[in-house]
Amino acid sequence: MKYQECAKCGKRIAKSETVCPCCLKETAEAAAHELWDIARILEITAGTDANIRDAARGITSIAEKLERGK
Repeated sequence: MKYQECAKCGKRIAKSETVCPCCLKETAEAAAHELWDIARILEITAGTDANIRDAARGITSIAEKLERGK
């Protein structure tokens, strides 16, 4: 098996991967928090615009999946 370094921490990982599992989990958690923040902002105006409401739902769904690790 060929190896390379994790793009974030430098840990040895398989050539087909970009980041190690630990860094991937950290990155997903950070992204989920950012998406929750964006969804909260969009929900302020969601009552007046269906497109914004749909966008907020989509962002919330993505954040939930990232938190669950899917």
